[in-house]
Amino acid sequence: MNFIDSHAHLTDPAFDMDRDVLITQILPNAHIIKSIEIGCAPDEWQAALDLTQKYPGMIAPVLGVHPEYAAKFTSEQTVPYQQFLKDPRVVAVGEIGLDYTCLEMANKDMQYQLFSQMIEFADKASLPLVLHVRRQAEDYSAYTETFHLLQTQWKQHATRSYSGVLHCFCARYEEAKKALDMGLLLGINGCFTYKKNEYIREAIKKVGPDKIILETDCPYLSPQGKRGTRNDPSNIPLIAQYVADYLNISTEELARKTVTQTKLLYGLP
Repeated sequence: MNFIDSHAHLTDPAFDMDRDVLITQILPNAHIIKSIEIGCAPDEWQAALDLTQKYPGMIAPVLGVHPEYAAKFTSEQTVPYQQFLKDPRVVAVGEIGLDYTCLEMANKDMQYQLFSQMIEFADKASLPLVLHVRRQAEDYSAYTETFHLLQTQWKQHATRSYSGVLHCFCARYEEAKKALDMGLLLGINGCFTYKKNEYIREAIKKVGPDKIILETDCPYLSPQGKRGTRNDPSNIPLIAQYVADYLNISTEELARKTVTQTKLLYGLP
C-alpha cells in the first residue's frame, strides 16, 4: 500500500536539520512514493527544482506565487517565472488563488490581478492549477470570486482528466460541487481530522473517494493527535486512515484511488 503527498513544503527551514533523513529513510518506511513540492514564492522556485534534482524519483515540483505575496511579484519576475515553467519537471502552477485572511499583506485587487496572471501562465504552459482559497470566518466570497475568475478566464478546465486541485479543502459541499464541476480535485489534509470540522467531513462524505487526493501541507496542519508538532509526509497514512474510516472504505482502497488521481492530475508516470 503506497501513498503520495500531493502538497508539501519540504524546502521550508523547519526541515533543515533532517531533510535528507526524512526523504531517504522515513518517507520510504511510511510507504510514501512521491511528494509534490510547492514553491510558492520567487525565492522558493529554484529551491524546489534543486530538491527535485537531488531526489528525482521522490520529488516533483509545482511553482507559483501564493496570494499573500501578490504585492511582491513584480513585472520583472514574469519572464523568469515563465522560463521556470518550461522545465519539464514542473507538474503544475501553484499554489495560487485568493486568501482573504491576509489582506493587510496584499489587498483583493492585487490578489485578483496576480491570480489572473497565474491562470494565463498556466494556460500557456498547459499545466494544471494548485489552488489556494481561504475565506474570512463564514464569508465564502473568496470561493465565489475564485470560481468566477476560473469560469471567465481559465481555458484548460475541459482539456484534461483533472485540471487542478482545490488544495486544503475547508469549505462546504456547495463549494466542493462547484470545484468538481470544473474538473478540480479536492486536497484533503489534517484539517479533515480536527474535531470542529464536521462540515468538511460531511462535504467529503457526499463527494466520495473518487475526487479527492491526500496532502499534508507540511510543515503545517499536523493531523489530530499530532497537533503542535511539525507535520511531514509520513503522516499521510494517518490522514488516510481517518478519511477511510469516515467514508467506510478500506485504507488500501483509498490509497489506490488517491495515488491514481494524483498521478492523473500531475501527469506522473
